[in-house]
Amino acid sequence: MNLLEPLAIGLVAGFLGTLLGIGGGSVMVPLLVLAGVDIKRAVPASLVAILGTSLGGLRRLYRRGLVDPRMAVFLETASILGAVVGVEVLGRLESRVLTLLLGLVLVASAASFTALERIRPEGGWRGLAEIPAWRLGLGWLVSLAAGLVSAVFGIGGGVLKVPLLVLVLGFDVHAAVATSKLMVGVTALTGVVGHALAGRVDPALSLLLLAGTYTGATVSARVLLRLEARTLRLIAALYYLLTGLYMVARSLDTG
Repeated sequence: MNLLEPLAIGLVAGFLGTLLGIGGGSVMVPLLVLAGVDIKRAVPASLVAILGTSLGGLRRLYRRGLVDPRMAVFLETASILGAVVGVEVLGRLESRVLTLLLGLVLVASAASFTALERIRPEGGWRGLAEIPAWRLGLGWLVSLAAGLVSAVFGIGGGVLKVPLLVLVLGFDVHAAVATSKLMVGVTALTGVVGHALAGRVDPALSLLLLAGTYTGATVSARVLLRLEARTLRLIAALYYLLTGLYMVARSLDTG
């Protein structure tokens, strides 16, 4: 890859990641694989770059009152645990298997974003103390799975966290996107540390992606509130479906 390719991939991932409340790994990892980068090299680099997506424009969204730090901390206790487990899982799976599983996760995410269009949770955005205990418990378990998915596939886990915040915890879509933006950075950082200790992080590729994601996220935060939530959900569902099906097909072809 030349220098412009990872920068461009990071820019697109950071922009879309902020709009959709995801880390952008579900954009970066498939595109890196398409460009010929092995998925075991792409995953750690993507996690580094997700830090840029999380930080870019976060202050602006927080000042608008869209970020819920208490909820983020509560759910991230589960995601961090899941990410630690995921670091160990990555080293034990073949690249072909990882590609197949990533494709299936993306297809499932497309279905979840479609559900967001049809299911309207009651109560809107509520504080942590007002949410029923069973919903918080379910949310914690889903966040645990999101952390595992993050470390194994190089994504921030936002593909699970945004639907979780809306469907289970009653968040407004824009608040869910903003809070997930904070959460995916914390989860990704845990994965970065684990992969770095295992010697899997490619510094040059990671830094180029990071520069792109931070720039894209900073720009995207300025336009987030100007776009309709319904449009964003449909774009996300279409992207996940098409990319997920391609990744599944690619894994079967290489099998």
